[in-house]
Amino acid sequence: MATNYATCLLDKLPGTENDVAANAIVQLCLAENPRGLQEIAPGSGRGFFGFKSGAECSAKKSKNTRSREAAEMIAVACHRLYNESNYFDKFDR
Repeated sequence: MATNYATCLLDKLPGTENDVAANAIVQLCLAENPRGLQEIAPGSGRGFFGFKSGAECSAKKSKNTRSREAAEMIAVACHRLYNESNYFDKFDR
């Protein structure tokens, strides 16, 4: 089982060939992680061995994915995990 919604998507969506399968995978990941992206702090996937940016992650993970919806959800997950969080977000809490 993936540790959160974004990692579930990144584990299961790459290589998906059609939108029906992509939607089913998104539903499965949401069933395992009902809070979805809300539980994931922006940039929380960054680290020594991780991707440097959401764009780098998206390019690598979605390059062999034919489903447009799967590729879009891969990009969403990558940007959440690997883009730096907005400095001012911490003041909104």
